[in-house]
Amino acid sequence: MIPSDLKNKYPTLKDCTYLNTAYTGVVSSSLLEWRRATDQNYAVQVDQFKSNQAVALETNAQLQVARLMHTEVDQVFLASSCSVGLQAFLFKIPKDYRFLLLKDDYPAITQMVADHQFDYTEISLQNEVEVSVLAELRKNKSEVFAFSAVQYNSGLLFDMEFLHTIKKEFPSLLILVDGTQLIGAEPFDFDQSAVDGIFGSGYKWLLASYGNGFMCLKKSLLSQLNITKEDVLELLDRGHKSPLAMGSLGFAIEELLSYDIEALFKKKKELAVYFFEALKKRNLLEGFIADRKEHSSIFTLKISNAVHDALIKENIRCVKRGVGVRVSVHFYNTREEVDHLLNVIDQATK
Repeated sequence: MIPSDLKNKYPTLKDCTYLNTAYTGVVSSSLLEWRRATDQNYAVQVDQFKSNQAVALETNAQLQVARLMHTEVDQVFLASSCSVGLQAFLFKIPKDYRFLLLKDDYPAITQMVADHQFDYTEISLQNEVEVSVLAELRKNKSEVFAFSAVQYNSGLLFDMEFLHTIKKEFPSLLILVDGTQLIGAEPFDFDQSAVDGIFGSGYKWLLASYGNGFMCLKKSLLSQLNITKEDVLELLDRGHKSPLAMGSLGFAIEELLSYDIEALFKKKKELAVYFFEALKKRNLLEGFIADRKEHSSIFTLKISNAVHDALIKENIRCVKRGVGVRVSVHFYNTREEVDHLLNVIDQATK
């Protein structure tokens, strides 16, 4: 069930209208208490903490990620962020592989592919981007399709079911996904998906604070690339991971799973649809986004700096992105908060 005092569990939500989870997620009071106790424990035990509890914290984080992602623990690998995980994994991709990317995707994706000196093609975001991806693959051969499941600027939600259509026609295509704006925000079953590898950070929708992330890699992907689980771990262990950060990831996911997470997803979806329709009526979204049948809970509003200032004055937390100002709703947001933002915009644009 959804806790009746859900908002009270997150201190930030008491003093503002928080519509900025896509930028950074809030932290629960219970996670804060756990982190204080864990840091105190570290200060006392030091080396013994590293030898014993740090291992236990990472093990629990792997277990909780596996539960959330509906996959096996041995397909889960921990990293300090989505980008760190993807950057490391790219070392295992053959250099003659060609990538297909989405234009205006999260910049780090294109930068990392370019830094590794892979050839790549970019296609523009548009209303039927999934069909365009399939058409491009038919036209020009690519070995890897790498993209963000939810676009950080526009909030475009790629149809993850359509990936089965792509994979059926191109079974050897590697599908690598930045899931940072997806995992914790939308239901996702890794094992049942057509995704070969997904990478995520915990500080947004998983509400796990900074310094933690993970990647889920299917055994079939490792087999196709002729690499082992140990090869991946060796890449990721070329630096220290923070036990506090890894423990926070496990704690935060476990807390989310202690709620009725399917009910939370349903609640958030209903609010996002309500928001989407209200924004379309006001012509506040880019055309190709407004024409989509399905959308995420991230919206970039075409509003002026003056309207943005009005939102800030009302203590509505948001951030400038792309063509305007980005807002996002999570399971702890309410219709009243959405209406408040819409009323501020309506008043400011009179």
